[in-house]
Amino acid sequence: MTVSELIASWTEEERKQHADLIAECLRREKVLNGLKGRIRASEEELKKSVEHLLWGLNHLIEIVNLNEDRWQTIYLYLAKGKGNA
Repeated sequence: MTVSELIASWTEEERKQHADLIAECLRREKVLNGLKGRIRASEEELKKSVEHLLWGLNHLIEIVNLNEDRWQTIYLYLAKGKGNA
């Protein structure tokens, strides 16, 4: 519920009586709405960063697996050359 929606049912007398409070609430509501937009933008940026990180980790796993196969091949080649395999 917004401040405007809340005070819509108030009488003119109540609005005059609480004018300072209403003004402060409207100001704070504006600040909160701005923060809400910034939070959404930050969440979107975080989502993209996490996706990029996950892509990088998957790529790293592929490279590690490829290198493991290469090291095994090198080891077997060296061991075979010495008559150990």
